Parts: sequence; structure tokens; C-alpha cells
Amino acid sequence: MHHKLAVLFLFSLSFIWTNPFYGKSIEGLYFSDRQTTENGYLILGIEIFSEKGKSFYNAQELRYKKTFGWEEILFVGKVTHDGADLLLTPEACQIRAKEVWDTKFALLRRFDCDHLIFRLSKNENQQWVISESLLGTRKNLIFLYEIDHSAGSPVAVQISGIPGNERGIWGFHLNGLGGKGPEKTWNASKRIWEPFSGYKTSEELQFYRWKRSFSN
Repeated sequence: MHHKLAVLFLFSLSFIWTNPFYGKSIEGLYFSDRQTTENGYLILGIEIFSEKGKSFYNAQELRYKKTFGWEEILFVGKVTHDGADLLLTPEACQIRAKEVWDTKFALLRRFDCDHLIFRLSKNENQQWVISESLLGTRKNLIFLYEIDHSAGSPVAVQISGIPGNERGIWGFHLNGLGGKGPEKTWNASKRIWEPFSGYKTSEELQFYRWKRSFSN
């Protein structure tokens, strides 16, 4: 009996020592930098969260095309483990679009995507890298920004250089804000949220968080 307990104890320790995710939460919000494309640029963001012991994700890709305008690619699905990597399998996908920034996105189409798999792995700098952007435009895309995040909280990135708009705000769970300003600003160097003191002007991406409401 004592021998069996000892074996079980050693097996449990082995799992703790060898499991790369033990004690680490994969939940959070991850953003790429602005990626130049042939006709414009794209930004990819992924929110990873857990429910009832299982992991899921929301992925959003903002695409700007000089000849068309704006597209927003939305994927939702499940997250599973493959050794030290994560596998993202979409279950529902859609594309929304608009020509002018200050208008609402309109649904363009829904499409089957459950045959796709995206791999998340760590590079030598311990940054998460996704195998490709949602429509395959960019391969091995690095998430430069890893943001402390509670699932469902309204978080947006400020995008500079939008024609006719001095401040482009785009991100996750922004419905129902009613024109309210953010409550927090993400300090990327300190990796903490700080009280909002105004929008910043910078070529780098800036992130803001709003107080969550029942409408979000």
C-alpha cells in the first residue's frame, strides 16, 4: 500500500515538473503589432479564457485596404494543448466590413472554418507566435503585446493614421460603452494597468480598458 502511494506521489510530482502550463494561466489578451500588407495593414488580437475547466478563444483581425476600406475577421473556438504548444480550432467565423471608419461594421459573410487549426508556440524570447493570421496573410506572427485581462472586459487598441479620424479605437467587447471614456491605460514597459489620464499620441499601439457594464 505504501509503495503504491509513493508511486502515485512521484507520478504527480513528475506531472508538475514536466507540465509547462502548471501554475501558469494562459488566459489573457494578446495583440500583434501593425503588420504591413500589400494594400494596407492588419492587426490581430486574441482573447483566451476558460469556462468549466475548458479553454476557448475569441480572435479578431482588423484589415485595412487602401482600395476597399476596413474588414474585421471574427473567429471563435476552442483551445487545446499539444505539448508546450496551444492549438486553436475555430468553430464559427465571419467577416464584417465598412468603407469609412466612423460607420458601423456590416456583416459581409459567414463561412465554414472548423477544418482550420492555428498553432501557438513560444519563440526564443518567450513570446507567443501564431502559425498564421486568420486569413493566412502573415505566417509566424508574433504577439508583441501580452495584456493582463479578465474575460469580457472592454479593451481597445488605439490606431493612429486613420484618414479623417484622429483616434481610431478598435478591440474587444466595446458594445454599450455609450461614449464613456476609458478607466485604465496599459503600461507596456511595466506590464500593468494605470489610471487613464488621456489618449496618447504615438506610433506604437496604445491600449485602454473601460469599466465593464451589463451591455458589454
